[in-house]
Amino acid sequence: MGPQPDSQKALARAYGLLAHRPRSGAEIRRHLQSAGFAEVPVEEALQTLVARGLIDDRAFAREWTENRMEFRPRARRLIVKELTDKGVAEEIANDVTSEIDDEPVALAIATRRASMLKEQDRASFIRRLSRYLSSRGFDYGTVAHAVRAVCKDSDHSW
Repeated sequence: MGPQPDSQKALARAYGLLAHRPRSGAEIRRHLQSAGFAEVPVEEALQTLVARGLIDDRAFAREWTENRMEFRPRARRLIVKELTDKGVAEEIANDVTSEIDDEPVALAIATRRASMLKEQDRASFIRRLSRYLSSRGFDYGTVAHAVRAVCKDSDHSW
C-alpha cells in the first residue's frame, strides 16, 4: 500500500514551501497544520523530507546565519532568537552561532551606517547610530564601544 492521498498533498505543499527557501522542520509542520492537514499526513511528509535530506535543522541554521551575516548582519543573540522562533532547537542555534563575535560585527555596521548620518550634529549622530545598533540586537556595551570607535575615527568636524 502506497502513501495516502492526504500525505501526498501534504508532501506536495511542503515541496512548494521548500522551493521558496530552506525551512526548519517546525516551520513546515506549522505551515502544514495551518493549511488543515491532519497529524498523520504531516508526520509522513516530514519523515519523507528528512529521509531525502531536505529538512536538516542544523544545515538550515548554518545557512540562515551565513545569510544574515552577509546581507543583514545583527547581534548573535538576535540570530539565535530568529532561529528558535523558526523552530530550531536552542542548542543547535547556539552551537551554529558560537563563532559570531559581536564587537567587530557592530563596528562594521556602525562604520557603514555612519556614512549615512554624516550630516547630523554630534548628539543626533550618536543617538541615531546607537539606536540603529540596538535595533540590530547589540547590547549597550557593544553599542557604546562601536559608537566611540566610529566617532574617534570619523572625519566629522564636530
